[in-house]
Amino acid sequence: GKMADAPGQDQGGDTAQREAAQQDTANKPEDSQAALARAWRDAEHILPLDDIVRKEVWEGSIPIRLSLASSDISIYDPPLPFYVQAPRMGYLPLALGPARAYFQSYAPSLSNAEREMWLEYKGTPLKWHLPTGVLFDLLAAPDALPWSLTVHLSGYPEKQLLPYSGESGVKSHFRQTLKQGACLRHGTSKRVNHLSVSQMEQMWTAIVGNDFARFSEVGLEILKPAQAGQAGLAEIKRLPVRVLLPHLPSPIQHPFPPFKGDGALLTLAELLTSLLPSFPNIFPASQEEGAELHGSMAVAVCQGIRPPLQTPVLWLCQQLAACDGFLYVSLVPTPAE
Repeated sequence: GKMADAPGQDQGGDTAQREAAQQDTANKPEDSQAALARAWRDAEHILPLDDIVRKEVWEGSIPIRLSLASSDISIYDPPLPFYVQAPRMGYLPLALGPARAYFQSYAPSLSNAEREMWLEYKGTPLKWHLPTGVLFDLLAAPDALPWSLTVHLSGYPEKQLLPYSGESGVKSHFRQTLKQGACLRHGTSKRVNHLSVSQMEQMWTAIVGNDFARFSEVGLEILKPAQAGQAGLAEIKRLPVRVLLPHLPSPIQHPFPPFKGDGALLTLAELLTSLLPSFPNIFPASQEEGAELHGSMAVAVCQGIRPPLQTPVLWLCQQLAACDGFLYVSLVPTPAE
């Protein structure tokens, strides 16, 4: 090692040097081969896509109760609420066609140009470009069903939401995110760029129609390792993960490899503590009178499930990813007992 000539000295610079030396050893080809071999022993059983789990996740949906914002009602009788069952894997605007038509008839004074429909939950405008299930996990109390949302037909909050340009806008955002996820995962977005127009169309209609089988036919091209065995694991350069917190305007995205230098698979706990060193104590203490002054512990939620923190992130990415290929981890305060 580089430290042989400086025994016993432990100033800051030396520590940095020693760490650099360790980095060097970690990157020697034979060491990285050994790490890959060790990682493969654990990964062999979790890399294959588990269609039972994935289908179950795909078929999840959320009952939603929509009420028109009082500021948009321009006739005497306010409309009754409208109910939809929205697939977790889809995007909210795709589930709202009939609701939009229903509420517009109660707001005849709003011109078409202003009919940029947007939704709000307890004062928070909902980001249309995140999958519905992610929004629910991040913002709603898990047992608060149906999820009660307010529909707005005017006053689009441009500062908080991306401009909305109809279904084609959702589709192109999906494609961009898919490319970004593939690029993290394989170091290149070739797999998405090489999809034919009809394959891309098939993926999109499968998302709109919540059809797991049709989606998988194409989705596998992006997720499945091209080579068998260790070489297939080595293809995965970085895990496409986004971590969301209720008060942050955008997700935290940081590239993590699937396994560490010693070949141990990266766990969810390790990923979260490396992003947020104080995890799970990341929510401030509440200011209410009489409340004890310790903050609420954070819980990690993926696809409505609270995975054990020792779960390898690789497994979560393979089985619980959203339709855009990203694993969304929502960190929420522990629900009050």
